Amino acid sequence: MFSALNHIGQERDVNHVDNEVVIVTGGGKGIGRAYALALAQAGYRVAVADIADPSVVVTEINDNGGQAMAVHVDVAVAESTGHMARTVVDRWGQIDGLINNAAYFTTVRKKPFDELTVDEWDIAFQVNVRGTWLCCKSVFPYMRDRGYGKIVNTSSMVVPTAVPYFLHYVSTKSAIIGLTRALAREVGRHGIAVNTLSPCYVPHDPTYVAKQDDAMGTAIVQERIFKREMRPDDLIGTMLYLIGHGSDFVTGQNLYVNGGRAFT
Repeated sequence: MFSALNHIGQERDVNHVDNEVVIVTGGGKGIGRAYALALAQAGYRVAVADIADPSVVVTEINDNGGQAMAVHVDVAVAESTGHMARTVVDRWGQIDGLINNAAYFTTVRKKPFDELTVDEWDIAFQVNVRGTWLCCKSVFPYMRDRGYGKIVNTSSMVVPTAVPYFLHYVSTKSAIIGLTRALAREVGRHGIAVNTLSPCYVPHDPTYVAKQDDAMGTAIVQERIFKREMRPDDLIGTMLYLIGHGSDFVTGQNLYVNGGRAFT
């Protein structure tokens, strides 16, 4: 079995999980659900955090021999994210990883930038940027005390493609890349890695898909090297790499999973 050196020089098996604890925000459905199930299958204890009830996913994991817990969280509220982190530590004693998957997306309305309201702008930043920052802030003390942690933030292919009529959303996802890089500089001395995962469009929410022009999804598929729709499972390998020990010397990076739609 190959091994790698961790930040303090001890040998660490890159494939060994050892009951590590990962929080997945927005874990109750869609991409978050796929992450939670994959993490549990890989041997992680998973805190499925969501503003909606995530108990169905938690039950699915526990019934199949995994370990999961449900945590209610509003990522835009400091008291709620603080409670999330404390609840996980009270139950399992540690936090090894955080996947900031929760986002304001499916209810976003596309419109020209000069028609956006202040409320539409603010809610996008409250959830996508402030929410990411607050979740990072909430887990940081526990990762710092252990001298290790993995944070995976979520950006999007809308940043390099500069999708029009989506300015508020594109701006938040651009901010996540800068947040990740700056945060990686601050927390690296504590053995904490911070990276960004940037998916392409994944039509995982039927309500959102129904509101879109069919031509949008078709056009995106044609721009990819792999000419098919993207699925939540397409993100799992990259997520497990970033949250696991095989990426212990990777931080401040942005990894695109886009089927070859663009090279950045």
